[in-house]
Amino acid sequence: MVIKYQLVFGLILSFALITVVTVFAVEEIKVSEYGKGKQVWFQAEHFDERDSEDVYKLGKAEGAKDPSDGAYGDIVTNAGGQGWLLYRFDISLAGGEAGDWRFIGRLINPSNHSDWLWVLGDDGNAIPKEPPQDFVRPDDIIFEENVPEWTWMRTGDFGKDAGTINKLRDGENVMIIYTRQSSNQVQYDVFCWSSDLEYAPTDEDYENAEVASLPVNPKGLLTTTWGDLKNR
Repeated sequence: MVIKYQLVFGLILSFALITVVTVFAVEEIKVSEYGKGKQVWFQAEHFDERDSEDVYKLGKAEGAKDPSDGAYGDIVTNAGGQGWLLYRFDISLAGGEAGDWRFIGRLINPSNHSDWLWVLGDDGNAIPKEPPQDFVRPDDIIFEENVPEWTWMRTGDFGKDAGTINKLRDGENVMIIYTRQSSNQVQYDVFCWSSDLEYAPTDEDYENAEVASLPVNPKGLLTTTWGDLKNR
């Protein structure tokens, strides 16, 4: 009888933990309709995955670099070495559809230390296990620009579109930033995807964008969280 009660209590505790973790699993995405298109916005520190905790790091939370005044929350910087950041974002949250979209970043980059951008569908139909070897300049470069203060950077290689324009899929998309030259001089703050290729963001646009209502997938969250709990 004691063992039975212990089992029941254990199950109740497990589901309670699952509920708590699920709450904190909600992504933070904002959406808008400026210019002639739709936009999806998310802060750089809200990445889904990274290959190492030693390369791309949170500025304040992980002690990599104090964010410059005017940052929205924390930043991501390259603390040294080669690595990657992966983001998943759903353009349907903004009412967006498949087609050409521009990738824009709010950043500081005083010495034009650029990175590579890879997008699922546009650059390959399977997420690579290793950094792609076919990156070329200027096609895949982002943020090869001298930006000493916070700027919404729309171009990739000294005024060229380069890697900033990509074909996105309907619904969820995946992007990966791979190290090219980035260093701790770089501060990534907020990222934006826009279906209006001529759209030029402002801080006010980001502040006034609406927080997206995210779909909930209890089954998927439950499976992931329960797996995490079992592995502890």
